[in-house]
Amino acid sequence: MSSRERRTAIVRATLPLLAEQGANVTTKSIAQAADVAEGTVFRVFADKGELLRACLAEAFRTDEVRARMSEISTELSIDTRLTEAAVLVLDHFSRLGELKRNLAASDYDVHRHEAHGEQHPGRHGPPRFVLELTEALAELIVPDEGRLRVPVHDVAAMLLGLLLSASFDGNSDDEARSKLAPRIDVLLRGALVERKPQTSTGPDR
Repeated sequence: MSSRERRTAIVRATLPLLAEQGANVTTKSIAQAADVAEGTVFRVFADKGELLRACLAEAFRTDEVRARMSEISTELSIDTRLTEAAVLVLDHFSRLGELKRNLAASDYDVHRHEAHGEQHPGRHGPPRFVLELTEALAELIVPDEGRLRVPVHDVAAMLLGLLLSASFDGNSDDEARSKLAPRIDVLLRGALVERKPQTSTGPDR
């Protein structure tokens, strides 16, 4: 196993422990979970702080959720495609939120130690994970581009904004779908009901 592969394995073994125990998890527990000697942890990482920062960077990565989104069939209706994608994104946000809450509860300064270099490709603009998820959502919208009156990426950005502000913690996937579907319907079709102008049925004057 290369040093890079070992680093990845240790990070992935550590993430579930952080979600349960926060920053108080011991390197001994981490080594046991990763099936390596405790000394190996410190040969791969300079200290526990570097390991925690690597774990945060890994938690923000969107590779897995984007891969699952790419498997959603474009044969489905746009409503169904976006609802299924939204469930996946919310699950990603839920796991990330749980990790950050547990780290903060153990007095770890999450905001100070977040991998801003990884998440912000430039000095200005949205974090990398926002750009990546917006692009993945846009790809699911493209098949219906001809039906839209606003650009594809605007719709994707609005949907992601809705998901970033949503709170469906503790809901099953089916419960999340039932709550997301009407929101996505409003996003795609608007909140106003189009009313036909009333026509007079009385005699002409």
